[in-house]
Order: sequence, then structure tokens, then C-alpha cells
Amino acid sequence: MKTTTKVSWVLTLALVLATGFAGVNRSAAADSPRARLTVTVRIHNNAEVDDKMLAEAEKVAMEIFRKAGVESRWVDDALTSENNNETLAHQGAFPLSHIWVSIYTGSMADRFGLPSKVMGFTPGTERNRQLVYVFYNRVEALAQSQLRARFEGSGRRPATTAQILGHVIAHELGHVLLNIASHSATGLMRGGWNLKDLQNAAYGCLLFTSQQAEVIRTEVFRRVTDSKMP
Repeated sequence: MKTTTKVSWVLTLALVLATGFAGVNRSAAADSPRARLTVTVRIHNNAEVDDKMLAEAEKVAMEIFRKAGVESRWVDDALTSENNNETLAHQGAFPLSHIWVSIYTGSMADRFGLPSKVMGFTPGTERNRQLVYVFYNRVEALAQSQLRARFEGSGRRPATTAQILGHVIAHELGHVLLNIASHSATGLMRGGWNLKDLQNAAYGCLLFTSQQAEVIRTEVFRRVTDSKMP
């Protein structure tokens, strides 16, 4: 008798998000649409993820945001700048249109006291957060678990480790830009990803909803506009 193992991973994000949006400053209307809706993602690869895999993950996340109507610029910051830059990110020293993604191993997750299946964390509750964490070894564990499930009877196409990493990064960035306290019932911002979700990720179909995309565009516009103000 064939046994099908279903894997459901809860992508729990320990965060409380502020809600509400300020009015959009229309003084930036002279700028190009592309410039008005571009977020800069600064990557700190503390987990020493392979360069090729990280580049693939960045492309995945970039395409997710592009489909939501937002361009993204990716900067791989040097490891030597970790402590200083993360402190600056906590203090809001970067322009609001910059978001800092620190990729760590599980030891950092353990320091936060997070459950073993948590793959990302967005600290703070303020509206202008700029720092998120992603835990690479937990991403790897999820990739391996879905492969085991397929071997044991699931015919679904598995997502690669790079694809999962890109979706986790996009999910975390989504928490920063959406300013919501809960996960959605469908799509990228679901609180628990099952094998069907991972299959959608493999085919590039695990995305923000149209409503979420609209909110993200508004928030990116606000951040870019505020970044240009003296």
C-alpha cells in the first residue's frame, strides 16, 4: 500500500505589525514610474549561502515583486559590515526604500527562541521597519522534506532550495511592506506552506494577491518619496 506523506510547514513570523497608511506625497510625480516603485534589498549572507544559489533566489524574489508591480534592486553587502550595518538598519540610518535581509543559520533563530520550523523573522512593530532575518538551514530542511515526501508517493514537482529561499525572502519583505498583523488564506503570505504551495512556488505561481500587490505598491511609493525628502 502506497503511503503519501503530506508535509505542512508553518512559516511563522513572530511580529506585530502596525496598520494604517499616511497620505502619499504627490510631489514625486515628476519622477519616472519605475523610480517611484523601486525598493532596494540589501543582502547580508552571514550563512555563506553559495553565490550561485543566492543569485537564483534573488531572481525568484525579484520576479515575485515584479509581478506585483514593484521593481527591486539587490545589493550584496560585505560580511565585514554586518554588525555596523545591522545596527544602522535598526536605527533607521538607511533610506526607507532600503530593506536589510540578513541570512543566518539556525543558531540565530535559537537565540531568538523561535520554533524549529520558523524560516523567517521580522523584528519590531514600527511602521518603518527595515530589517528582516532568514534562516537558511531551515530552508534547506524544508527542501529536503518535500523531496522525501515525493519519494514516498507524492507526484508533485518539488521546489528547489533556491526557489524556496527566494519565496521566503519575498514573504519576509512582504511583512515589512504590507503592515498587517496576520497571514493570508492563500498565496505567498499564507502562514503555512504545504506541498501544493511548494509546487506553485516551483512553477512561479506562489505570489502576492492582487490586493496585497496594491498595498505594497502604495507602501513602496511612500518609502521612496520619504527617502527623497530633506
